[in-house]
Parts: sequence; C-alpha cells; structure tokens
Amino acid sequence: MGTSRERSRIEPRSRSSPGASQLSGPTLEPDPDFRKVIVDLLGRPPETLRFTPLTGGVSSDIWRVDAPEASWCAKRALPRLRVQVLWEAPVARNAEEVRWLRTARNWIGEQAAEVVAHDEHAGVAILRWYDPARWHNWKSRLLAGTVDVRVARALGTALGTIASAAAREPGLGARFDNAALFDALRIDPFFRHIRDRYPALGPLIEMLETDRRTLVHGDFSPKNVLITDAAEILILDAETANWGAPGFDPAYLLAHLLLKYERLRLPALLEAAAAFWSAYRELAVPTFADIDTCAWLPLLGMLLARIDGKSPVDYLTPAAQASLRACASRLLASEPRPIAELIGAWAGLRAPATLG
Repeated sequence: MGTSRERSRIEPRSRSSPGASQLSGPTLEPDPDFRKVIVDLLGRPPETLRFTPLTGGVSSDIWRVDAPEASWCAKRALPRLRVQVLWEAPVARNAEEVRWLRTARNWIGEQAAEVVAHDEHAGVAILRWYDPARWHNWKSRLLAGTVDVRVARALGTALGTIASAAAREPGLGARFDNAALFDALRIDPFFRHIRDRYPALGPLIEMLETDRRTLVHGDFSPKNVLITDAAEILILDAETANWGAPGFDPAYLLAHLLLKYERLRLPALLEAAAAFWSAYRELAVPTFADIDTCAWLPLLGMLLARIDGKSPVDYLTPAAQASLRACASRLLASEPRPIAELIGAWAGLRAPATLG
C-alpha cells in the first residue's frame, strides 16, 4: 500500500483499478503537469505507467503509480486542505516531509518510509509502495479493537531515538527552521483557532512558538503508521516537520490513543499509551529532563483541538465529545503531573477526586 497521508482512509476509488501486475483496461490520470513530473522522476516511458487515484488524505493529491515490474506512491501537496473550514498551507511542506523521512532513516532505518524520488520545485514526491497484504494501517486496527502493545513500544523507541539524536546533531535546527509552516499546519488551526473558547491554551501556544530543541514530525498519529502482524512499524507523512518542542510528537500520539479509548473503552489502549510513553521517556529524559512538563500542555490541547479545531476526529459521539471536553479543560487548568500518572488515572477520570 502507498505511503500516503491517511493510510486508514486512502483507497483506490475503483475496486477494479489496475495494480502492479494488471495493467489492462481504462484508467484515470493525474492532471498533465503532475503526470509529467511523475514520468520524469521515474524515468520510464509514459505508456508503461498506469495511475490509480487515492482518496482520504486531506493535504495532498495522491496517486498509485504502476509499471509492469513495480509500484509507487506519488504525492503532491495541496495549497488548500480538504476540510470543512478554510485551511491553507504552504506547498513547500512536501519538501519538509522528504527531508524528515530521509533524515530519520539515518537513525531508525526502514522504520521510516522510503523516498524514491523528489522534485522540490514541483512539490512532488515519489515514495515506495508498501504491500497491503503485509502492511496495515494502525489507526484502522485500533478502531477495529485490535491493539498490539508491541507496536506502541516500538514507536516510543523510534521517536525517542529520533528526538534525542536530532538534538545532538549540529546544524539540524537550521535545516528544519520551519516555524511558519508549523504555525500554518498546527498552531493556528489547532490551538489559536480555539483560544477564545479555551484561554488556558495561551501558554501552550507560547511554548510551541518559542521552544526549539529537536526535530519534530508534527503529525505523529496512528493514521500515519503502518504495522505488520509481527509488530514491525513504518512511519509515514511528515509534512509538518520542523525544529520545535520535544513534547509535541509524543503528546500528539498519546492524545490519539486517549481519543480512541474514549470511543472504545478498551484497557489495552491505555496499556499501549503507557508502553509508548515509557519507551519514549527512557530515551528522551537524558536529553530533555523536563519532558513530562513539556508534553502536558500539548497532550491536553490536542484533545480539545481534535474536538473543536479545524480538523476534528470523526469517530466520537456528541456525548463523548462533551465529556472529553470537560475533562481536558479541567486538567488544562491544573498543575502539570507526570504523564505516566495521567495515563494510569485516565480510566477513572470521571471520578471527581481523581487528578483534580
């Protein structure tokens, strides 16, 4: 399957679309400019390629590209994201994704998706196609109630490795100095957009605007992770990559696990959250002694943003949204606690005496 922005929802528009081994019959194609860039990057005769449009991603035009002997995923960043409210972002983020993936592979190898070719000027990237018979979207698995704690632990180790190594890499901060991109894709649509409703988000916004200590993926969520039955992991889409706060990425993933717990109430989701945080923290603390405090505000802010921000999750009932909104707002106004303590108490947070 392709290395796309939202693998859980990206599928061929037609079940009969041609694949790598079946190239007969009619096919749709990208617009001429996009198609030409793909052909040039692959360096293959255009008549040997077949194209299958993929749907579900909100930030990119994404196609599966098949030749008789191989398949790839082609991505082009969109200037306006496919959401209900107006959300525009620089198309240069395509280059940042490529840069993050190639940089991360220095430390975590095949756990980061492979970039085959890239045209920075056109904003087009060609990535390796990952076979869906082997690779499964983690978000889809979680929402189906299948929780493999080994996956969460492996992700914590991978992310902790990247964050710690990046902080020690000379000159890396200058290469990922993308404050405007991060603002357009995260701070503004997620937090500034709802600050009037939640004034307590002010310190979070200030922290994200000023804390520049390590390499941040920026969209480290289950939809951007592929897994195998053997708990192998593959990290995808990093369009929001930037040099920023070390607490953002782990908080982002933890928020998504807690959101899914809100829907399913599976204890295994909390076990996965605890395993992820433990593995990440073990590697991060020697470099970021304040990591618990640094993750506290982003975690609670993300819970509110995915309910009331520009890109809300689509799997919570109104009653669940209201309950989670009240809980996160209460905690946001309280003093930061150890993240492990928060995860351990999460199932009982309906009790008035728990964590304030």
